[in-house]
Amino acid sequence: MIARIALLALLFMSMLYDLREREVPMLLTITGLVGSGLYAILNGLWAPALLTAVLTLVSDFNHRAIRLAIAMISSVVASFVQPGGVLICATLLGVWVLWEFGILGGADVKFLIAAVFVLGNPAVLIPISLAGGIQGVIASVQKKKEIPFVVSIFCGTLLFALYPYLSCFLGKV
Repeated sequence: MIARIALLALLFMSMLYDLREREVPMLLTITGLVGSGLYAILNGLWAPALLTAVLTLVSDFNHRAIRLAIAMISSVVASFVQPGGVLICATLLGVWVLWEFGILGGADVKFLIAAVFVLGNPAVLIPISLAGGIQGVIASVQKKKEIPFVVSIFCGTLLFALYPYLSCFLGKV
């Protein structure tokens, strides 16, 4: 519960930066990634946490083909050594590839990984994607080319984190 509150507080602060300055301070993104990685290790998700470290290191290699190959091999190895983390490893690889091809920014990727680690479920990406879609439609109507995606990450993560508590008010779903 404390980790969820800390994650939501971090995402809220980062969202404010993203809205005001269109950039999130590296201190916030690194704190979120490292903190959530340690939390994942403490909760038994050591292979996905190690995969995140490998993907971070691989990001500095020169050739994209080499980066992608190492990322794929590392993801497969991490999935084999910790079969319970296959879905999380696949999610980490997918999010990293989106960053690799310039679809997502570095802060966005770090926060998505942090949300998956703290909540322990890649399904958190569903409400984040829905929030991003709504935000994208609004931006399209306003003729904006970019959106501050940390807003969607915060809103989707908040919805996912609160859903178990809200479902008792909404009835059995």
